[in-house]
Amino acid sequence: MSQQERSRRTRERVLDAAAQEFSRHGYADAAVQSVAARTGMTKGALYGHFASKEKLADALVAEGARIWGRMLQDSAPAGATPLGTLRSLTVGLAHALREDARLRAAVRLENDGLLAGTGEGSLLRDVHGSIVSVVRRAQDVGDVTAEQSAQTIAQLLLSVVFGAQSAAVLTSEERFGTWLERVWELVLAMVGDTRVRG
Repeated sequence: MSQQERSRRTRERVLDAAAQEFSRHGYADAAVQSVAARTGMTKGALYGHFASKEKLADALVAEGARIWGRMLQDSAPAGATPLGTLRSLTVGLAHALREDARLRAAVRLENDGLLAGTGEGSLLRDVHGSIVSVVRRAQDVGDVTAEQSAQTIAQLLLSVVFGAQSAAVLTSEERFGTWLERVWELVLAMVGDTRVRG
């Protein structure tokens, strides 16, 4: 194995360990020493890959943006309706937040920064903006008929998605999927034509 490949694998291990630490403790309470311990590295060796705690957090937010970008690409296959895309994005995001520690950490880091007034929240703003855009398209074709603005509907959907993570601790993976589908149907009944199932 080449030095470059070893370095890449080490970087991935560090990101996975950091994702666990940041998603559990947030930026302020996460410890670089704990990240190093999770990887079996010394703190100094870890700093050889990421120069600071801030750089490590930035790398995780960039990972979150990459994951979201991939989700956006995959959410609208040929022939998908705007409502189908909306369902794919919201349900998919809820599942991804449950399953992907890197995405969970990125969202937690962005949220912590916004609450502390120290971050821009570019990932969260991109997620919201993308959902607003799809809601507008669904409104344009009549799949979403609620009179609320696209921004309000997007905020409702994202509140459900992020709130689902708290509900997730009460359900198994199989039950979580079933519960999420029921929630999607309920939301659809509130904002759209119940004859359209997306």
